[in-house]
Amino acid sequence: MSSRSSLLIRAGQIVQALRQGALILIALALPRLGLGLTEIGHWESLLFVGYILGFGWLTGLLQAYLVRIRLTRPEAARKFSRLALGTIFVVSLLLLGVAAGAHQWFFDLLRLGETPPGWWWYFLFLLTQWPGLFFEQVLVVEDRPRGLLVFGTLSALGMIMAILGPLLAGDSLEGALYWLAVCGVVKGILILGWTLWDYVLDKQNKQRAITVKRHGKLTGAMTGGQDRWRELLTAWWSAAWPLMIYASLGAMVTAFDPWFVNYWYEGEEDTFALFRYGARELPLLAAVTNGMITVVLPQLTESPTVGLQLLRNSSRRLFHWIFPGTILLLATTGYWWEPLFTATFAESEPLFRAYLFVIVSRLLFPVPVLTALGHTRMLMVFGGLELLLNVALSFLLAPAYGLLGIIWATVLAYFLDKLLLMYYLYRRTGIRPGHYLDLRWYVGYVAVLMLVYLFF
Repeated sequence: MSSRSSLLIRAGQIVQALRQGALILIALALPRLGLGLTEIGHWESLLFVGYILGFGWLTGLLQAYLVRIRLTRPEAARKFSRLALGTIFVVSLLLLGVAAGAHQWFFDLLRLGETPPGWWWYFLFLLTQWPGLFFEQVLVVEDRPRGLLVFGTLSALGMIMAILGPLLAGDSLEGALYWLAVCGVVKGILILGWTLWDYVLDKQNKQRAITVKRHGKLTGAMTGGQDRWRELLTAWWSAAWPLMIYASLGAMVTAFDPWFVNYWYEGEEDTFALFRYGARELPLLAAVTNGMITVVLPQLTESPTVGLQLLRNSSRRLFHWIFPGTILLLATTGYWWEPLFTATFAESEPLFRAYLFVIVSRLLFPVPVLTALGHTRMLMVFGGLELLLNVALSFLLAPAYGLLGIIWATVLAYFLDKLLLMYYLYRRTGIRPGHYLDLRWYVGYVAVLMLVYLFF
């Protein structure tokens, strides 16, 4: 791996860690600032709504963008990025507009109980939050780690200050959501400013190229012949729609748990808050895995052999600190959970211990290999199967084990889906799990994790 790729991976991981860290800090602070379970349940409900509305389509478009940008002419890549960023904003505006117009029906569908106060301010925040998440990946593709770090840091700090500042001053959660919307507007202005600046630079570069080649024949990129905006967007959406459906199905798997909790416990905000605090993934897990995939995916597209080796080496490095960190957390949960989250969420501790096992599936990576090799349509089928598994297991386990049964249903559904994807990848391409996964380390760590859970 080149030093530049390593720098981009670290920058991406830091930014995602800051974002996740901001949410964790807010979660830790809310019960200490005097908010009750009901108000905290409202905040968690809004996070849940944002996930439902945004995760699937945004993830699919992002992954397709990372693949297509490597197949786009260098002269047109920056134009493609601007078009993609504008598309994300338009889709966000349309989706949030429809959701806002039908908000009561939508909230009832999710069985959220009481409508969270200030939800409209949170929707305004999402209008720039989603393009902001895409903008971060544009900075990665354009090899701007410093810009990524600055933007990501400001975004995370802005969110923390917008929520916790007003609450510290004695304001309500609705007042804090207003300032979160203001933070979103500022972020949108920054993204718009960068887009205009990039457009001006692009025009200047093309003008200089035209001047140099004044007496020669211009390329298709300069004349717009082969890289017209419609062709760029059509190719992008063609690659994106299977990934969007697969990611949406994956989001439905994750979203089914909170929905099922609201359904099973009839919209009790207190129970919903207890579940959400327990069903938290290992801190920074998504940050480090997504940061790695962002860099590995284009490598897999350009050179599968090199990309597979890069994926194997990078994932093994993740094993050596994610698994030990998880084992340490699992062995010591009883000592730090209640002091950290207060006695209000003591009942969430067993849920958290079980949900830690989600890393067993999160550290399996057949999906980026299938995506890079073009086997995206079958991902939709496996996504639907994963959802069906989760539904069936939840109805099977919830009557006997309650919230804990819902957690284990999700963990098992995730893991079985990844095993099926790995088998499909092998049958279709001949790529064995050992080509992109260090099986000895993986199996050994999983065995230790299970022993710690049983005996500590």
